[in-house]
Amino acid sequence: MSVSDYKVALVTGASSGVGGACVRALRNAGVEVVALARREDRLEKLAKETGCETLVMDLTDTDLIYEKLAGRQFDILINNAGLGRDHEGFFSSTASEIDEVIDLNVGASIHVVHAVASGMVDRGYGHVVQIGSITGLYPLGMPGYSATKGAIHSFSQNLRLEFKGTRVRQTEICPGRIQTEFFDNAFKTLEQKEQFLSGFTPLVPENIAEAVMYALDTPWSVNVSMIELTPTEQIPGGVSVQKAREI
Repeated sequence: MSVSDYKVALVTGASSGVGGACVRALRNAGVEVVALARREDRLEKLAKETGCETLVMDLTDTDLIYEKLAGRQFDILINNAGLGRDHEGFFSSTASEIDEVIDLNVGASIHVVHAVASGMVDRGYGHVVQIGSITGLYPLGMPGYSATKGAIHSFSQNLRLEFKGTRVRQTEICPGRIQTEFFDNAFKTLEQKEQFLSGFTPLVPENIAEAVMYALDTPWSVNVSMIELTPTEQIPGGVSVQKAREI
């Protein structure tokens, strides 16, 4: 399988950023796309630009996921929807903010795969692409958000075992910092967001879409299991040491 063999893709979190870039890349490759997000006005604008189909829904409504998606045939799933809330510090997050991140980043993502990929297994072809994060691979702070992306990393690795013998492929994309609206919700002030993305050249959504298209366009005999991509000036890992405060 390559991109030219696929007919229809579902992209979640499609109204901006990485999701929007993936919609444009897929449409440029001749793939029909269902763009799913909560913001109807953004989706309408994207539809006028690309000719994609739109689906307005809240993925934290589990029943709605199965009602709207389970009966449809998708050859590609770009599982991108997500948000972050504890970039300012885990203990500054409220209980409702923690639940919100877990419900969307983990619960909704898993249910979308369950609803959509079971049809791929039955048909014997398809490709699931999970948009993860390097925060799921390295200790970079943001414990709540990182935990959700760590869950997606484990889910992705184990999903490959579930797809054994089905001809369905699975890819996890793990980006570093991206210049995107994602951080509008991750930080409470514009100053904090600008500081987080300053002093280096961050990735842009098109960089992630290019990685997605690479994974989709390899021959069927090749499964790109994971792609880690970061800004050249962002190096994950390392050791952090700080003397404890006096009591």
